[in-house]
Amino acid sequence: MSLLLTGQVINVLITPTGTNREGQSYGGDHQVQILGETSLQNGEIRKELVTLRTENPESFKKATGKTVAVPVGAFVRNNGIVYYMPKGATPKELTPLQPPAHA
Repeated sequence: MSLLLTGQVINVLITPTGTNREGQSYGGDHQVQILGETSLQNGEIRKELVTLRTENPESFKKATGKTVAVPVGAFVRNNGIVYYMPKGATPKELTPLQPPAHA
């Protein structure tokens, strides 16, 4: 099952690299940060920043500041939800809603 995450692309970055105690390399991953909204039971809206690993940083850089939709999967870890993008996923830019025409 796949979910659709919708929000504004805020940032695209590369994580720092390093070596752990066992001599294994880590980091160097491309990530995108998307600001979305979650509706609460009481009708309020909570803004959430979701950070996802991506194989297509350039497609997200082009969409910085724009609203996009991207497929994601989710799982629970340490009492929280972790989101991930399937391999090869790219953002679909959404057009802003146009105000209704005046009659």
